[in-house]
Amino acid sequence: MAELAETDAFDGLGLPLAIGEARLAALPPVRRLLVAHFAGGVPAGLPPPGRLATVSGGRVLWAGLGQWFFEGAAQAPASGAAVVDQTDGWAGLALSGEDATAVLARLVPLDLDPAVFPPGTVARTLLRHVMLLLIATGDGFELMVPRSYTRTAVRELSEAMHSVAARRRIGG
Repeated sequence: MAELAETDAFDGLGLPLAIGEARLAALPPVRRLLVAHFAGGVPAGLPPPGRLATVSGGRVLWAGLGQWFFEGAAQAPASGAAVVDQTDGWAGLALSGEDATAVLARLVPLDLDPAVFPPGTVARTLLRHVMLLLIATGDGFELMVPRSYTRTAVRELSEAMHSVAARRRIGG
């Protein structure tokens, strides 16, 4: 019988990457629970759509209509919601550096200007054709993608990083 071996979502993908003025790195795995509240309203204290909240030992991120990710030690509700462990289903990347916004502007259909998308903002969108949960941080972005799309996400991001770096070199 074959034996299964645990692997990191980013094994063999050459991370971290530094291309031009952009940096891409894998985020460490974190416990992640998807919480979807049953009909009858959303409990108080959860971040509104498009936002996140830092809580003791973790954070809570809006993840879609009536859904939130509880990360780290953040405690999911004991009742009134469906709770599904998504720890192994999603992988995180950090994109930072002076060109982080320019890199993402080539890949996501959002206005990433800090006046529109300030730190703490969360958006459910696409990275080209890959489902993405995008989080603005103080020094760039966190990108959460389904684990099965990590290779595609890293390839798309590295190609955009090369493109932005090339434009910078020729003065564009």
